[in-house]
Amino acid sequence: MNEAIAPVRGPAGHGARLRAAISRRVVRDAFTLDVLLAIAGLAVTQVRIIQSQHGWPYAPLALQVIVAVAPALIAIRRVDPVLATAGLALGAYTSLLLGQTDWVLLIGCALALWSLAGRCRAVPTVGVTAVVAVAPLLASGSVGILAWDLYPEIFQEFTSPDGSHGSTGRTPSAVYDQIANMSWPWWISAALAFAGLAGLAALHRWNRPRVLATTGERFDDVRRVLGEPNHALAVDLLLATAMASLLLMDIWHGKNLGNWWTAPHWMQYAIGFAPLTLVLRRLCPEVPVVVMAAAGLLTYWQTEERWTLLIALTIALYTLAVLRPLPVALPVAVVALTAPPVVAATAGFGLISALFPVVRNRWFPSEGLDTNWDYQDLVGRQWPVTLSAILLLPVCLGVVGRLYQRTRVARLREVELEEQNRQREETQILLEGRSQIARDLHDVVAHHVNLMVIQAETGPDLAQRDLDEVLAGFQRIGDAGRRALGELDRMLSALRDAEGRPDPALAPQPGLDQITELTNGLLEQGLPVALELRGSAVGVPDGIQLTAYRLVQEALTNVVKHAGASAVEVLVEITSDNGVRVCVTDDGKGFDPDGDRAGRHGLTGMYERVRVHNGTLTISSTQECGTTLSAWLPVSEVSV
Repeated sequence: MNEAIAPVRGPAGHGARLRAAISRRVVRDAFTLDVLLAIAGLAVTQVRIIQSQHGWPYAPLALQVIVAVAPALIAIRRVDPVLATAGLALGAYTSLLLGQTDWVLLIGCALALWSLAGRCRAVPTVGVTAVVAVAPLLASGSVGILAWDLYPEIFQEFTSPDGSHGSTGRTPSAVYDQIANMSWPWWISAALAFAGLAGLAALHRWNRPRVLATTGERFDDVRRVLGEPNHALAVDLLLATAMASLLLMDIWHGKNLGNWWTAPHWMQYAIGFAPLTLVLRRLCPEVPVVVMAAAGLLTYWQTEERWTLLIALTIALYTLAVLRPLPVALPVAVVALTAPPVVAATAGFGLISALFPVVRNRWFPSEGLDTNWDYQDLVGRQWPVTLSAILLLPVCLGVVGRLYQRTRVARLREVELEEQNRQREETQILLEGRSQIARDLHDVVAHHVNLMVIQAETGPDLAQRDLDEVLAGFQRIGDAGRRALGELDRMLSALRDAEGRPDPALAPQPGLDQITELTNGLLEQGLPVALELRGSAVGVPDGIQLTAYRLVQEALTNVVKHAGASAVEVLVEITSDNGVRVCVTDDGKGFDPDGDRAGRHGLTGMYERVRVHNGTLTISSTQECGTTLSAWLPVSEVSV
């Protein structure tokens, strides 16, 4: 059974979930065994029907169908024991109206009652057990009344006033008397009650797993377990056996009405077992369609009762249309439905006599075929063309079902792809956010902390000077640390905000106006920095201002850490369209810009920042000749 078939209902806990999982596995593994028991029950019941000399030949068709197919409910006795118990108990009581007790149904009912406690609570289990045990006892007295209503045509002989003898009805009075005197034995009710209560006691005594479910949930469980792919073969075998049982009963009932006497015995059994080909309906649906159509043609020549075979043919046609493409399914269905009326309309004496040899022995050829009443009766039964047209309906429904399934699968696939795209977009946004945070952290740590390290390293030299210079050095270390903490607070605030907005109480992100503070910080450390700002920062988007600031910050940090320069020139030019051009030049020792960038997180961060604004970044450097960084940040939709 599907793992989602029977969730734990009731107090939660690891032990309860474990017991529920064990129970689902037991039910799933036992379903095939229950199907085999149901098939055996159908077979035994069918043999009893054929051998019965009681009320079966005279009973209404509805009673025969109820008792004949009820054993199939044994297959779901663990999945929905309430439904199985009710159906099997009804079938067992109905068997009384046919003149005999069906032990197969009683055994199946006892098995279902045993399984009842595993799917229902104690009170419903006791209630259902009591109803199944007591209701037949209470209804036992009404068997005679029901028999009178169900068997109205009781055979009676009479003598007319003129002295002639006659009879009415077809049900022998001895059969009616036997049925009317049938009763439900009390010990059967006691045995059924014992089965239900024993199952409940065993559940508590040995702590058997219980998977509780409501009525609607049990119906869903039945639908799921019957539709599970692993159970397809078992379900088809059960369906084929049930249809074959009904068709054999149909043939047997027709023989009691005087039909089928011209058909050879082998043909009767061949037609009766034709529905067994439904086992192949998923593997090769063409086989049951062809076999069922041929059996239908032979049946039409023998009897008027053919509803079981038509139902089996309908199932085969529907499965064909669902599982096969339309170019394959439609020709097979058309041929299978066209052949019977054509063959029936064109069949001559040669074909009829070959199929039914008895017609050759019941006439004199010298008198002509017109006097062969058996032959005339057979050729007079034609397969209606309208029936073939009606049987195209399940083909159409199958095609619609196939198209719906394809559309549904495509829709589910589209939803799945959309979900994957959404997840990829979220992942990309997350990675971009992480990259942004990494760049910001690098800029803050690499610049301000580096300044703090440089100031701390000059401490011994400052200690040899006057106290004012020492205090000023410590002041610069504190200022750099506070600026680093301020920027870290801004980033952490943005991360904590539910809508991704920074805390407005904190200072805004740095821009072009704060570049002067960067250069002044280096001037205080003794590194000459020439800063030139061209144009007004008014109207320049905040994103471009922040990127320009970070570029200058990272470039100056690299100069301090690696360049060993004696002078730096910084040019920031704001163009008429509010774009920004940045140029930082130093006279340091230079480096190879095309070399291995492993560990150069600053350079990677600068390239990523510029790429976000669709800008360009150029770094030119020569050993011992300094480095020049040039960047252009245009105004774009990304920048705004």
